[in-house]
Amino acid sequence: MPSHKPRFSDRHFHHALRMSAIALSMTTFSVVTFAQTSTADTTPTSISSATTAPVAQKQSAVRASKFIGMDVQGADGKNVGEIEDLIVNVSTAEVRYAILEFDPGFLKSDKLFAVPLSAFSYVADDKPLVYKEVTRAQLDKAAVSKTDWQKALENSRYVLALDNNYGLNPPAGDFRSMRASKLLGKDVDSRDKKSIGKIKDLVLNVQGNKVDYVVLAFDPSWFSKDKMFAFPLTAFKVDGDKDDLILDVDQKTVQSMKSFDPSEWGHLNDLNQGELINRTTPKQ
Repeated sequence: MPSHKPRFSDRHFHHALRMSAIALSMTTFSVVTFAQTSTADTTPTSISSATTAPVAQKQSAVRASKFIGMDVQGADGKNVGEIEDLIVNVSTAEVRYAILEFDPGFLKSDKLFAVPLSAFSYVADDKPLVYKEVTRAQLDKAAVSKTDWQKALENSRYVLALDNNYGLNPPAGDFRSMRASKLLGKDVDSRDKKSIGKIKDLVLNVQGNKVDYVVLAFDPSWFSKDKMFAFPLTAFKVDGDKDDLILDVDQKTVQSMKSFDPSEWGHLNDLNQGELINRTTPKQ
């Protein structure tokens, strides 16, 4: 991130974000948009769609490890900030929020800001994300201190407060939030609580606001380290307050499961998920 940015007034702040919204109207997408008028600074609009001739063919699948750390820019090509993390509902695989760190001069440097994933447009790994405007009042209410943001993101009350702030429906039933960065590299246990591998990455569907699948590398004692396996996030059970992940498989079953070569990472959007993902349901 740039080390020096000029100081911006609120007028410049809103102008920069409006430019991002204008740029996004040139592509084909459906996202949550938010109204900003002189009297309704905190009132979100309903879901809307804008369909015009796209400037670039948007892709949908992206690795979480790539998404985290991506630059966020406005229409003028100047940085707005950077993605710090994602909030994932491990019960449903929904990705509700991205955590955005604004560049100095836009918002307080001691805060991070939770923004709906639908507020970002993703084209490709080597292109910056483009940020769609939300109101300053909404951002202020979504701010979290850099000193305790990791704990806050996994607090259900904080997530529900974000839903209320942005006018989104809360998740149905019980839900468990976890940072995407915490899931990356996380150990996975078998049904008998023995370590069987590690999560290599999460593959996000940015347009669908969800984790399409989790990529798991089994321990060499279970399967060759040269192969990776795709599972739905919902195939993993979160064990109690320890946040341990359990996959209900045995070694014999794994031998007959579908796997893929790491070299296929380079063209995620060309992969047939139906032929890639191993479906299994965790036991309660």
